Amino acid sequence: MSKHLSVDKVFESCFDYFEAGEHQAAYDLLTEAAPHFPERAMLLYNWRYCAAALLDKPDLAIEIMQEAFNAGFWWSEEYLRSDDDLKILHDLPAFNQLIDKFEKRSQAAQASSKPFSLPLPLPTKNTETLPLLLALHGNTQNAAYSVEFWESAVKEGWLTVLLQSSQIAGQDAYVWDDLELGGSEIKDHYEEYKKEHSIDTEKVVVGGFSKGGEMAIWQTLMNIIPLSGFIAVNPGGPFIANIEKWLPLIENDKSFTDKRGYFVIGENDQNLENIKALHELFLSKGMDSKIIISPAIAHDFPADFDQILAKALKFIQD
Repeated sequence: MSKHLSVDKVFESCFDYFEAGEHQAAYDLLTEAAPHFPERAMLLYNWRYCAAALLDKPDLAIEIMQEAFNAGFWWSEEYLRSDDDLKILHDLPAFNQLIDKFEKRSQAAQASSKPFSLPLPLPTKNTETLPLLLALHGNTQNAAYSVEFWESAVKEGWLTVLLQSSQIAGQDAYVWDDLELGGSEIKDHYEEYKKEHSIDTEKVVVGGFSKGGEMAIWQTLMNIIPLSGFIAVNPGGPFIANIEKWLPLIENDKSFTDKRGYFVIGENDQNLENIKALHELFLSKGMDSKIIISPAIAHDFPADFDQILAKALKFIQD
């Protein structure tokens, strides 16, 4: 493996392989990469057993999952059974035995899981009140993983806090599947930081990636906390898959036209057409909305996201 190939490039290449149905190429690259990136072992295991299953090699997939279990990793039963890549494994006794072992770890972890916030250093700009950016990770990610994507907001003068859901899908892997619970937790974080800092309550923005992006849009329309708008990066989830789900939320949001939305979507993302349609829907209903389509990427942050984020924050607060 080239020493210049980063783990993010590995996943980017493998995503393209999966999309093209080139599962053997994906498996080979993931297997080659695994010893070089121990800090991303869980995700590498995840992608490897999926690739093996899609190659119609159930024994290999089970072997990789067992190896992951022996290394201390786990995924919830719901997460594993809902993964379409693993359909070939569903009726295998060995798979179901592993499911039971993974689920015991999952239940123990969920019982002790709590919402978490990771504040970034305070901005150095001298202002009486601070605009607030609440940033949400994607599903099966966590707050620490998200820092590099959102930290440039600090230079723009924003108090920036990375929020982590209490809903857990695997080791260090959190999700926003329960919107109501996620909304309640975000409200608690907001109230906490409002007590600790002088927040400009007219400049509060929520941003998120993937399912966190859907959560950001939903939170904005639900008025659980006062939000100026959202920044949704490659948003995904059931509301994105069926944009008609947004209509009752828009109708019930009396301040809908006072907010602003900012969509960032890769031109190769599978949700591109739905996001374009959602952007047009929001415009038609009176929200000032903007969409940025990043070339040559799929479901990922664009390389120039720091510049995009600066423009998004300015667009929402102006």
